[in-house]
Amino acid sequence: MVAIVISILLALGLLFTALFSVQNATLVNLRWLFWQSIPLPFGWVLTLGFALGLVTGAVLWMGQRRWRFPR
Repeated sequence: MVAIVISILLALGLLFTALFSVQNATLVNLRWLFWQSIPLPFGWVLTLGFALGLVTGAVLWMGQRRWRFPR
């Protein structure tokens, strides 16, 4: 049951991100120190950030579960 709720929340998050990205086609440049990206639509940047956050969270969560020590 918990897996279904998590799946529904994840699907809703992806749906809202996709809708937001379609509505925001303004080009933005990412800058960090001396590096600058090519102009990308803001929606793509947002979707990429959301996906990287999900993957990072999943990897950290799995690592925490794997290395948990019994008390």
